[in-house]
Formats: sequence, C-alpha cells, structure tokens
Amino acid sequence: MKLIYAHAGDVFFTHSETVLGRLIRWAESDPNETNGVWANHAGIVVEDGWIGAGDPLATPAVVVEALWKTRKGPLDTSKIQVRVFRPIPALTPEELAKFRAASETFVGATYGWWKLGVQLADRAIFKGTKVLTTAMYRDDRPICSYLAAKVYAASESVGRQVARFQLIPNVAGAFAFGMPPQAADPDEMMDFCLAQPKLWEEVR
Repeated sequence: MKLIYAHAGDVFFTHSETVLGRLIRWAESDPNETNGVWANHAGIVVEDGWIGAGDPLATPAVVVEALWKTRKGPLDTSKIQVRVFRPIPALTPEELAKFRAASETFVGATYGWWKLGVQLADRAIFKGTKVLTTAMYRDDRPICSYLAAKVYAASESVGRQVARFQLIPNVAGAFAFGMPPQAADPDEMMDFCLAQPKLWEEVR
C-alpha cells in the first residue's frame, strides 16, 4: 500500500484476506448491508508518522490496536489494506491529551475473543442487530472497535459533541461513530465516517 501520513487522533480501518478477517466481515454483515463489508479491524493513531510500506527512513506512526493483547507500536501493513480517517476538526491539544491517556488504559489488555462468538450469535439470532454484543462488554477485555470508539468517547469536548448533535439531531449524534462503543463494529464505524464528510475526512 502507499504511504499515508497519519496524525495522532486519527482512526484507521484494515482489510485482510485471512480466515479470521473473512470470518469477522461475515459476522459484521446483515440483510440491510448495501455497500458490502470492507473493514474487519480498527485502531487509533497516538503519535504522528507514516503508515504503509515505503521509505525505510520514514518515521512510522504509533498506533494502539486490540489484537490478542492490546499493543502500542507501528502498524504492520505487510498483509493488509488500510484506510485512515481524521476527525473534523482535528482533536484539540486538550482532547488529544485525553485521547492518549484513555488509549494507555487499554495497552496490555487481553483481547475479548469471546465477543467474536457473540457477534456471530447476533448475526444468527438477531439478523445483525447488536443485542448480545451491546449487553456483553468489559473494558478489561476489549475488541478493536470497542477500544477505538471508547477512546474517542473519553476524549471529546462538550463543544465537539454539541456540534455533532447539531448536524445529527438524534441518538447517533451522541457518538463519534454514530453508535455506542459496545455496539460498534469496524465496518459500521467506517461506513459512518464515509457518510459524514463534515465530521470525518479520509486521509489520502
């Protein structure tokens, strides 16, 4: 993939063709899905830098992502496609300080792998509606989408929330990605970013 210069405060989404990646995208799909399912993973950028293969001297961005344990470091892009989005306006210094502090609380946490089974159950039983997924979440056992959405929720200023409510005057306006962190999945989060160009800009 091409190099993308990411800023702290950005969110990224990835697509992989691994068995797990395909399984997650299948679990994310629902009968109302019209755009297809692209993203199977999400994470956040906590230090400016480059994402993608290219100049070995380029300083890599530092990300936080929930894998089998939540890790902090450069993003390995050798087997994935990546899309990066930036909030509009970009996070203020005060918001960014909260963003980084919130992300640190997850580093080292064990992945909530059982939540993938819950996602599958929601797809099979509730046709994709986030019933069990919303009910069963714990901060100490994050999955990728929950971590990213929760960090944004912890860092946003009241002014940013009010501005979003003015643009989206309903329940979706309460959340950075249009849904509660415990109900979020990577592809729905990315779809929200694409559908709200006044709130999110894709970094090219």
